[in-house]
Amino acid sequence: MSTLFFKLPRLAVLAILVVLMGGLGAMLTLGRQEDPTLIERYGYVLTTYPGADAERVEALVSEPLEAALMELPEVDEVSSASRNGFSQIALQIRDDLSESEVDDAWTLIRAKVETARSEFPEGTGIPEVNRQYVGAATLVIGLTWEGEAEPPLTVIRRMALDLEDRFQRLPGTELTDTFGMPDEEVRVVIDPQVLSAAGLSFRQAAGLIASADSKTPAGRLRSSGGTIGLQVGGEFDSIARIREVPLLQRQDGSAVRVGDVARVEKGFADPLPRKALENNKRTVLIGVYISPNQRVDKWAENARAIVHDYAANTPPGLKIETVFDQSVYTTDRLNGLAKNLMFSALIVFVVLFITMGWRSAIVVGTAIPLTVSLVLILFNVFGHPLHQMSVTGLVISLGLLIDNAIVVVDDFDQLRGKGFSRMEAIRKSLRHLAAPLAASTLTTALAFAPIAMLPGGAGEFVGMIGLSVVFSITASFIVSITVIPAMAGWFDRQRSWETGNAKRPRRWWRDGVHSDFLSDGYRTTVEAVLRFPPLGIVLSIFPALLGFYLVGQLPTQFFPQTERDQFQVSMQLAPEADISDTESVVRRATEMIQSVEGVKSVTWVLGEPSPRVYYNAINNTEGVEGFASGWVQLDGNQRTRQTVGEVQRILREEFPSARFLALPFEQGPPADAPIEFRIMGDDFDTLNMIGDHTRAILSQTPGVTYSVASLQLGAPTIRLQADEAATALVGERLTDIAADLSAELEGVRAGSVLEGTEELPVKVIAPMSRRTGMSDLRSAAVGQGTGTPIAALGEVTLTPETAVITRRNGQRMNQILAFLDPYTLPAPVLEDYQKRLEASDFHVPAGYEIVIGGEAENSSDAIGNLAAVGIPLVMVMAGAIMLVFNSFRMMLLVLTTGFLSLGLAFFGVWLFNLPFGFNAIIGGFGLFGIAINGSIVVLSLLRASPEAMADDVIAQREIVVDATRHIVATTLTTMGGFVPILLSGDAFWMPLAAGISGGVAGSALLALYFTPAVFRITTLKPVRRTFTYLFNRKEMSAS
Repeated sequence: MSTLFFKLPRLAVLAILVVLMGGLGAMLTLGRQEDPTLIERYGYVLTTYPGADAERVEALVSEPLEAALMELPEVDEVSSASRNGFSQIALQIRDDLSESEVDDAWTLIRAKVETARSEFPEGTGIPEVNRQYVGAATLVIGLTWEGEAEPPLTVIRRMALDLEDRFQRLPGTELTDTFGMPDEEVRVVIDPQVLSAAGLSFRQAAGLIASADSKTPAGRLRSSGGTIGLQVGGEFDSIARIREVPLLQRQDGSAVRVGDVARVEKGFADPLPRKALENNKRTVLIGVYISPNQRVDKWAENARAIVHDYAANTPPGLKIETVFDQSVYTTDRLNGLAKNLMFSALIVFVVLFITMGWRSAIVVGTAIPLTVSLVLILFNVFGHPLHQMSVTGLVISLGLLIDNAIVVVDDFDQLRGKGFSRMEAIRKSLRHLAAPLAASTLTTALAFAPIAMLPGGAGEFVGMIGLSVVFSITASFIVSITVIPAMAGWFDRQRSWETGNAKRPRRWWRDGVHSDFLSDGYRTTVEAVLRFPPLGIVLSIFPALLGFYLVGQLPTQFFPQTERDQFQVSMQLAPEADISDTESVVRRATEMIQSVEGVKSVTWVLGEPSPRVYYNAINNTEGVEGFASGWVQLDGNQRTRQTVGEVQRILREEFPSARFLALPFEQGPPADAPIEFRIMGDDFDTLNMIGDHTRAILSQTPGVTYSVASLQLGAPTIRLQADEAATALVGERLTDIAADLSAELEGVRAGSVLEGTEELPVKVIAPMSRRTGMSDLRSAAVGQGTGTPIAALGEVTLTPETAVITRRNGQRMNQILAFLDPYTLPAPVLEDYQKRLEASDFHVPAGYEIVIGGEAENSSDAIGNLAAVGIPLVMVMAGAIMLVFNSFRMMLLVLTTGFLSLGLAFFGVWLFNLPFGFNAIIGGFGLFGIAINGSIVVLSLLRASPEAMADDVIAQREIVVDATRHIVATTLTTMGGFVPILLSGDAFWMPLAAGISGGVAGSALLALYFTPAVFRITTLKPVRRTFTYLFNRKEMSAS
């Protein structure tokens, strides 16, 4: 069976062609995207309660919702923010749930929210459950008004909705969303004095208008001939219909109609709750998201065609353009990775040519396209698209996937040199190499399996790296024991002993580079280590221990910033700020940002989250009028680092009362801030005191730009201290007064008008002149008939109240977020803060605690998840090694070399002056499986030799020397695969590449010096007798 392909060359050729064609077909059909698709574990529930202060919203809305949601075991975290008129519950579903289980969890969440809704007070809005799509928009289109006149919002809205509908019909579109879209409505603006003279209140008028909108079915008429639906005519279908609604019937037969007391008009919410600006020009943005496993380049081409065709018919002054196109970044990244892959393949081939000669280089090099084709086929079978993680996994594995082929070809060549025929050499080589190669493949797969199996956001992001490597080395093993031996036999030259001619002189291009001087010197060092094993052990262990020491001196960084020609900006004003205040500040800030060299455009969204142009840019600011977010587009990523810092400095100096943040986009799972403290407790004043102290220390810590407390006290609030006896005399209760005032100031819905497929709400409200000042408020009338001014019912005062109340998992919380200067590492800043906190001698009061979040928590969770998956797999790896060698001692020796290689990997990270982060850690996990392969091969050869087992030093030396060529070759090819990444200077991949490269280089020394030295000790007769005596096992003496 081992010589099947060699004996049947047509079968081998057919298999090669099938694999190559299958790989090509998979490459053309696989989905392509920039980043992995993450499961929608995050979301929020938004509920309105107009007119209620933060404490009332907390007690009556947020707490019931929290209690209901926390009953679900699928929900991991529940946090809430209660502010004036709004409750927002943020949710996170457990990391260990699969995608289908997460979908089921959202169904349960909606059911729980509906159950909690029954406890809400009257006037509370319908809770809105939103799953947050974790990923960047594929395309963002802007409909920007560039004319001199006021923007025609009606036209812009209609065109935006029409264009959004076209995108929804485009095959491959997952969802669409709009940003800065004006809310169109039919407004019934009532004259309070005329309405009061008619003896009606706002609430009564709204109820009468709503009752005239007869859209409710009236049942069905059932007869022997079938059933017929019954409706009551009169639903709202036009503004004229609303004007004719009678509110009051006089005794003389005349009626007071809506048109008599109000102005009915179609318009927009005043003030608008959200806006979008593109370079300070009014715009509406459409975000379009592609379905998973689609080719983003092909989809974007069709989407751009829709934009081009639609833009051809726009009215003068309106510009429709692509504001963001993810396909550009996806194509650039995948093309860059493809170039790295080709460059790595070239380096690997050159190394093979130099070390093994041209024939062996061709044979071993054949494993690269065959293995990559098999991996692409596996991607296609299991539905994994091409993105930066899957392709980078191929780049990483490029040097690894030929290791098995190198070992097989080198061993075949040595057997041929010893006089074996091609058939015999193939059969003998595979007979004694199959088990060690299977073991090394299994251990490498087990080393990368924790990365592939890592749960949570970090695992979903980097998991395909591990899966790509597992696919690659598994496919390479299959290729190396089937096709490669056959090709080695076909390409092998006629040996001198077969032709009867004299042995040809060695040539480097045919046999690989060889130096007798270096070979003799190397042989001497190996013999010296074997004759004095402690020398080899000490020389091998010292660099590893030095690496473990040096890594402790490195700064830590969970995930680095990305190199991109964009950066994110956000702005936060005081809680009482409205949308006009936000717009004024944003417009001034945009002018300053545009003055910075290299800035192409500035995009802002006010009052709601902006479109995500990077996969982890998530914020929960729906309904916060004092908040704006967006991004700045530059003319290249070379100036991003400088521009971000300059913009941050300018905005901080110009707007001291606003919180402006200019930050680069960062890799990894989303976080509220780099440094986060969660102060848990019950009392507002104590939470505020601890938060103030924390922020005071943060303000003294270098690197911190802003700190923000989620608990906000002292917001100005108008309070009516009503006399209950006086309100009872006018036939009102306190809740009735609140409802009447809310109806006048905030408006109340009273039906809807259908225009085509769109439903426009009908809103009854007072004119703007009645909603702007304290004097207007005091004259507002409540109650039946002509009403009573509220000034007659009690005192109206301006008092400070709690503006925002935050909770986490059912307990009140003051969340402190610390933002840093751009490109500042959080870990050193956090360490500095903790030292300053200790020096302040501050003690947290009893019953309160401070929990560290931010990057530190994300890093700890990810490493914990990795360890939880990795440790059991290391135990499985140990068991596999023990089965191969049938020796506990050999298993310990192999695992020791893997552990020591980690120190050498850390030395590599230190050598390149890189921060120690998550990528360095996952690189260490993968390295563990790679580094032990050389030791497995050396030990297999040593244990297969009776002379070596009998403590023959010369035999041990020659076995190690014979194994050196393929160990050096596999080491150089593995390191060569990382050269493009190291040369690129990519901050994200450099720690992983530097770590694995350093560890692989050190693992060769461990395999050739440390492992033989320890093996020699175990073959010494006193040592063997000692083990036999201690363990009383025949296996010990035999091994």
